[in-house]
Amino acid sequence: MGNFFQRYIDSWRFNGWFVHDIFLGIIIGVGLLLLLYALFKRRLNLALIITFILYAFLGNLLMIVFGLAGRSFPINSESPIYTDDAQKIAVQMVEGSENNGTTNGITQIISHHQIVAINLQTGEKQWTKSSSSKETLIGNFMGGLLVHHRDDEYGKLSLLDIQTGKEKLSEKEFTEKHKQLIDVLDNGSHNIVLLQNNLYLEGVDGKFYRFDGKNLSEDHKAETYLSTKFFIESDIPGYFASYNQPLEDYQEVREFSSNVLAEPSIQAYKNLEPALLDVDLQQQTAIVSYRQTKRESADSIVLSYDMKNHRIIWEENIGVVNAEQKNPGVRTLENYYAIQAGDEFLLLDKDTKKEMFRYQLRWNRPVR
Repeated sequence: MGNFFQRYIDSWRFNGWFVHDIFLGIIIGVGLLLLLYALFKRRLNLALIITFILYAFLGNLLMIVFGLAGRSFPINSESPIYTDDAQKIAVQMVEGSENNGTTNGITQIISHHQIVAINLQTGEKQWTKSSSSKETLIGNFMGGLLVHHRDDEYGKLSLLDIQTGKEKLSEKEFTEKHKQLIDVLDNGSHNIVLLQNNLYLEGVDGKFYRFDGKNLSEDHKAETYLSTKFFIESDIPGYFASYNQPLEDYQEVREFSSNVLAEPSIQAYKNLEPALLDVDLQQQTAIVSYRQTKRESADSIVLSYDMKNHRIIWEENIGVVNAEQKNPGVRTLENYYAIQAGDEFLLLDKDTKKEMFRYQLRWNRPVR
């Protein structure tokens, strides 16, 4: 019950989630109009008092039902974590799940999507942008953030400014400027991989292409890169966001990953759902997570493992990762580990493992 009241109180402020903010804005706006009407009348009669009471009740009910006030709203990552060139801003697409009740034994879930940018120097919100299930964040390309849009049987692209979240190229502008690419673009983002400032894709005509930001050309390497991405990111989601190399053969990563999970130190946690989050082939290290206990509410532990010396380098408790996400997502940066842990995003210093900040994705503000 305590969590309900805390969430309820926190819900009465704008937080960047579109549906919540729309309902909160309407309720506050209508409330202000009623107040102005009462001031204009210069008297508070019984009818106005009853109206205010009824509106307060109705407003609270609407906020609970539609604005999610007090209700659980677990968040799951929908994309890897991307950063600007200076690694001062982290951007990710996330999904919030609204439980809309149970009908005939089937739970009705409504999903809400958002692109959120966090300032890694201050831990504050940089910007947020409402999104949808038809959009996929592809990554850094052409001086911005590339977004894929599914438009029925067609695919479209747009470009966002990573500093502000504003469109650098809208879907229409991108289509006009790069029509040759859009003409062969599939409606599924799974047929796209971004590597070393080149976009590799399988076109709707069955051919494979490379797009360098200006020109489109056939490139059979795209087929290899797409299959490599599929197999590697099935095991390690977001791998290519941290290591942007065009691996010709995914077996090296998969074999290394299997060897890590087979290590005796990692096998000690085999009943606690160990998951591989990141591997660094050059350093011969890996990031692994596991739960302290089998309970869903148990804290998650993240550890770094050294395959050269076969030992755990460090371990950190990052708190609860909700059941929607299950395992945390990690982006390895130059000086930090950026971790998306379900409802929260946190930044760990690489050297000291000190937690620099923790950011609440539901409320789009740092933990105070």
